[in-house]
Amino acid sequence: MIIYMCRVICITNRNLCENRFLDQIRNICEQHPTAIILREKDLQEEEYEVLAKKVISLCNEYDVHCILHTFIEVAKRLHHSYIHTPLSILKTMSKDDKNLFQMIGTSCHSIEDVRVAEALGCTYIIAGHIFPTDCKKGLAPRGISFLMSVCNETNLPVYGIGGINSDNFAYLKQTKAVGGCIMSGFMKCENVKSYMNKLQKETIMKFKKEQLLIYGITERSLLKDKTMMQQVEEALIGGATLIQLREKNLSKEELLKEAKEIKELCHKYHVPLIINDNVEVAIASGADGVHVGQEDMEVAKIRQLCGDEFIIGATAKTLEQAQKAERAGADYLGVGAVFPSPTKKNAKRITKEEFKIISNGVKIPVVAIGGITYENVDYIKNCEVAGVAVVSAIFGFDDVTKATKQLKEKVKKLI
Repeated sequence: MIIYMCRVICITNRNLCENRFLDQIRNICEQHPTAIILREKDLQEEEYEVLAKKVISLCNEYDVHCILHTFIEVAKRLHHSYIHTPLSILKTMSKDDKNLFQMIGTSCHSIEDVRVAEALGCTYIIAGHIFPTDCKKGLAPRGISFLMSVCNETNLPVYGIGGINSDNFAYLKQTKAVGGCIMSGFMKCENVKSYMNKLQKETIMKFKKEQLLIYGITERSLLKDKTMMQQVEEALIGGATLIQLREKNLSKEELLKEAKEIKELCHKYHVPLIINDNVEVAIASGADGVHVGQEDMEVAKIRQLCGDEFIIGATAKTLEQAQKAERAGADYLGVGAVFPSPTKKNAKRITKEEFKIISNGVKIPVVAIGGITYENVDYIKNCEVAGVAVVSAIFGFDDVTKATKQLKEKVKKLI
């Protein structure tokens, strides 16, 4: 059996596969996930048993663990020794029944659940939900910090679940979890081999101060006859060190689609992608981080949700705001507006003295933002900045690559 760096469990949902469920199971088995949990809880027991026989047969053919879900009596009749069951059902199982199973798993939603599951003889735990998911609409995710807490509470193997996909799978690797559980990604994907490869290929972009040197912020109104992808790639070719995707007027679905595409492009150039304001889209797209203003989700909450490797930037206009963001876990600060900005006409300007007070009052790097151009960028000299965040200064030109390259050369001499 192939062993992956971070283990993957497929959770089934035949309703997502139309009429090709067993074909999809075969495709998944060919890629040797750690296990397949046959979840189909909406079936009657007799129907579940018929399906279970077929899926178990397929899994055995490829030496993949098939774990039955909830239907303990079906597992007993089939002499199948792998079962996953809700904690409520696990509590009712007799010792004799438990002895029939080589593998017993359950789902945990609190540390107390973990303790109970361990005491009841579980051999592994699934903990969640970790990220936002349509399956739990309106219910706040517990985040990476919860997964870390579960792992620290038990020596049992722990798998994360909830909103996990090929874009954010890499974030599990910063915890002690042995892997993650995925439903929609497996059930809906047309090329399982490619999907499995992507799960293991994705890495977390480590944050470095140098990545703030030329911080390009997108602006749809400046596209002219180009696509967003074309314009961003021109900036990357010119030497942009970080890209922030700022889209105020796209729907969540449109923003998510665009974020995934631009993330792939940025990673091709080994440059992080930051999403403006929208933490949920940042997580779902697998972006490297998020930038939030004073009225957006609190930095501490984002850090708890996304873990230590997720890049978090915060806007600060005063020393108090800057120090608060730093204490909460921000990786960098955007400080401004340094000059009047065409994209934020009502933004309050800060003086050079105020800027220096903020940059000298925190240990995390500071990037200057607001109306900065090639012509006026000398203003930031001796301000203790790590770089400049710009929109029009690069994206406002027909030749974005040239504008980016020229600005980068000048900024490097100033800081």
